[in-house]
Amino acid sequence: MSRSVSRSVWLFLRNPAAFFAEHRPAATLPVAVGLVIALAVALVLSLLLLGSMLAGTMDATLTIDNPDRPPEWVCEQHGSDSPEWEGCDEPETIERDAGSLVYEATTDYLGYAAVVPFVVWLLGGLVLFGAARLANGTPSFAGTFALAGWATIPEFVRLAASLLAFRYALSDVTISDPGRGPEVIEAALTPIGPVLTIATVVTVAWQWHLLTGGLEQDADLSRGAAAAAVGVPLAVWLLLGLA
Repeated sequence: MSRSVSRSVWLFLRNPAAFFAEHRPAATLPVAVGLVIALAVALVLSLLLLGSMLAGTMDATLTIDNPDRPPEWVCEQHGSDSPEWEGCDEPETIERDAGSLVYEATTDYLGYAAVVPFVVWLLGGLVLFGAARLANGTPSFAGTFALAGWATIPEFVRLAASLLAFRYALSDVTISDPGRGPEVIEAALTPIGPVLTIATVVTVAWQWHLLTGGLEQDADLSRGAAAAAVGVPLAVWLLLGLA
């Protein structure tokens, strides 16, 4: 069993067309959906990890409005014997650790991180289907959406590479002045820009290789026609990613 799995993995990496000739794309849709779900989970966890990295760079406190104290107009209009007075004896401002605030700010985007993979998957499936039809192919909805799901595999590699790069860039950063935080972070991340660019290009190239072989089988296209049908939308995606 393990030998069969390792052979399939190697075939998938080396020759996607041969892999999808043995495993028709439409039949692999449940696996593809699982990959999209896994990517959504990975993005959420990665965002939490990134938030932890950014929080670790902070060595300062911030004065913020006390969330446990009602607005000033409430306290002014009601006496201490009124139920609305509760909390008015609390200080107007409190000191908070800047790192904790940064981490909490990143959690505001967890919902987006969970939803984005599914949106991109749906759009990718539709684009693949339309591109194959324009190339005079005969794609199936299940097949093209399965291929769009399989295309998430390179994204796991890019995600891991990006996290390692961020970890390296932020490892020696300490911010004692929160006001300069964005400036310091931007300067620290500048050296890893080429690494992130290379990771993006390699990811898209791998997706082009994978999707070309898959669309060749699912839509009954020649190698050249499948490559062109996949290449145009991926080129646009690459330009957006590098912008």
